[in-house]
Amino acid sequence: MKSITRLILSLLVAVGAPAYLGAADATSEEGVAPSQFEVVQIWSCEMSDGTSEQEVEAIAADWLKAVRQMPGGAAVKMRVFFPAVASGAGNVDFYFVLNAPSFTDWGKIWDAYQDDSAAAKSDDLNRGKVTCADSQLWEAHAIEAK
Repeated sequence: MKSITRLILSLLVAVGAPAYLGAADATSEEGVAPSQFEVVQIWSCEMSDGTSEQEVEAIAADWLKAVRQMPGGAAVKMRVFFPAVASGAGNVDFYFVLNAPSFTDWGKIWDAYQDDSAAAKSDDLNRGKVTCADSQLWEAHAIEAK
């Protein structure tokens, strides 16, 4: 998961984030335009034979703890979605779902994601128990009832 995650994240940061970061009107002290949308990153994952849902949750909890130590990660939320009923899900056993308050925060996290970062070290916890080959980055728009 570590190598694939880094590749996907590098591509998303390099290609996707600059467009969102440049979209806002004002700029911060760092010269980066603040983003106005919550970010949701969803990894499609498979469990290796013998891996339990509890182990998956432990991996997610350890990774969340590590990400919260990184720049931009203080307010990150992590969820694991296990399908109750699914049709056409392919080889997906569960989803890791990361919520960051903004593209700015998300970008800071992945800029700091290096081999010696807390999150990279946490990736070692999976020890072949899970494979998360694909991820998607979503821009979340909050809808309020009137």
